[in-house]
Amino acid sequence: MKRILRKIALSATVLGAAAMMNACGSDWLELSDPNSLSPTNFPKKIEHVDLLVNSVYGAQHHWCFLGNYWAGYVMYCLDHTIDMLWHEDPAWIDICAGEVKAGNNKVTDPWTALSLGVYYANTALEEIASYRTTAPETETEALNNYEGECLFFRAYYWWHMLSLYGEPDAEGVGIPIVRTVPRTLEEMYIGREKTGACYQAIIEDLDRAVDLLTQTDPHRVTVWAAKAFRAKACFFAGQRDLARTYLEDCIANSGKTLETFDRYRMMFNGYDAYEYNSESFYEMGNRADPTSGSAYGSPNTGSTLSLYYPPFCIAPDGTRTAMSYGNQYMHDRNLGRFGYTDPAPQSAAVMKTRQGADGQTEYYLDEAYLALQQKHRDELGREADGPDPRLYVCALQPFVDEVQMTIDGVNATRKVAQVDFGKWWEDTSASTGNDPETFYGWPVRKYNFLEGHLLDATRNVAGYNIYFLRLPEIYLMYALLLRDEDSSTALEYVNKVHRRAYNYPVDAPSEVDYRSLSDRTRTVDATDHLANDPLLYELWAEVFGEMRWWEYVRLLDLGEKEKDYYKTISGPGSSKTNIVWKETNYAMPIPTSEFENNPNPAMVQTPGY
Repeated sequence: MKRILRKIALSATVLGAAAMMNACGSDWLELSDPNSLSPTNFPKKIEHVDLLVNSVYGAQHHWCFLGNYWAGYVMYCLDHTIDMLWHEDPAWIDICAGEVKAGNNKVTDPWTALSLGVYYANTALEEIASYRTTAPETETEALNNYEGECLFFRAYYWWHMLSLYGEPDAEGVGIPIVRTVPRTLEEMYIGREKTGACYQAIIEDLDRAVDLLTQTDPHRVTVWAAKAFRAKACFFAGQRDLARTYLEDCIANSGKTLETFDRYRMMFNGYDAYEYNSESFYEMGNRADPTSGSAYGSPNTGSTLSLYYPPFCIAPDGTRTAMSYGNQYMHDRNLGRFGYTDPAPQSAAVMKTRQGADGQTEYYLDEAYLALQQKHRDELGREADGPDPRLYVCALQPFVDEVQMTIDGVNATRKVAQVDFGKWWEDTSASTGNDPETFYGWPVRKYNFLEGHLLDATRNVAGYNIYFLRLPEIYLMYALLLRDEDSSTALEYVNKVHRRAYNYPVDAPSEVDYRSLSDRTRTVDATDHLANDPLLYELWAEVFGEMRWWEYVRLLDLGEKEKDYYKTISGPGSSKTNIVWKETNYAMPIPTSEFENNPNPAMVQTPGY
């Protein structure tokens, strides 16, 4: 992947030039300089094709997609991974509260980024076809792999567009399916297909990719990445028989295995030894660039995904210090869903005072509380009424977990703080609306940089890889398929995921096994729709913070139930806003320019906006 990442900025420029050659004719490019790009000299060798394909990979890093927007602006807000500390952006609060309006650029900008990914894929596919006419036979396999990668990514960008903008119903409004580079204005006037047709287009591209891919480098798209993606696409498209066949193939023949819990916990924060692991089918490779990295829309080799939800730590003077912008924290309702029931750290039961030697008031945390937090860690997965161990994979606990941070020139390990400003003991409820008796404010841990301030340490270009498909999700999709016709097999695959989370051998019965598909889960609230649904609970807990739970909320029509569980979002000001639910919330509005400038009657705004 390092070779790919090193070339992203260059190859994006090259691909744009290649596309313009195709789209604009060649007269203006008839140059005698062999070092200049022209239709007669590009692509002329396999290395040129490699540059084009690297650009297709590079589109993942777009600022309005996985480079920044996709978590903090979009998916974390829609699925309530987070709550807001920054209360002065009404459009941002609207996304969290279910009140998105047309023209909200935080949800419309990814349309452009994902369309660009499709455009890059189409350009590369056309140039590969052109180069094949003169390529030596010895390059056939390499070209097949390049073509397979581009087909995978065209499906990948379509998938993410559909997950955000397409109506879930097969007959609903989907997205444009663009398979060629437009060469005239008229060819750009493309409408939105029905959702079912969009799924079929994705599946067809993946069918072709499966036939072409032979490479095994885990840093690139492999045949098993395409097969796993195809299985998921068939599952979402309602093609049950194919989905079952493809899921069983991935389970039996891919060679993928669940990592141990200790390794699983380390997979999401940019530690190289734990990435490209035994359960990953495909992950977006990121590499930090602390020397010359540049974010805010510039081509780069990493991601600035965590800009808005960084850890906070406690400075030597007691100040809560953000390790980046500090706009968001894990929604407090997620703690109860993971089974955590202890009091909030600033509550009267936990925060204590005493008079110091200098006569000043000192603040400290109750020793019994701290001992209980240590007990949770010491008996992780074995404590009778303890929280789900995945809580500590997904979030950082204030006053217990630690991060690395340079403050006043001193780099040191520091305790995590609640996501708030001021001294760690100060009551900020007047400005935030957060009651010290009930406010937890844990930072998100998945896809976060834990080794310093994001800007100072990485120039806002972090190196945590971003997973697209892991084996636990394959297991749980398989269980969803089988739950009505073969509940015992479905339960076994649910328990495999559950056992790993509790650090038991995956394939042997354990004392933590669910006894049925309606057994009680860890969520504290008995009215939570996941309280007696181990399958959906495990799916939620396993993909939490990975920007994929929203896909299942849409597919399984869980929006109203999720609204009922999360209830409120913080802001504006010190108020709390009730989350609302409308069926139109399943699909976001697209940029108005798309249909204002396109006479095709099928290019319409998403219904409800």
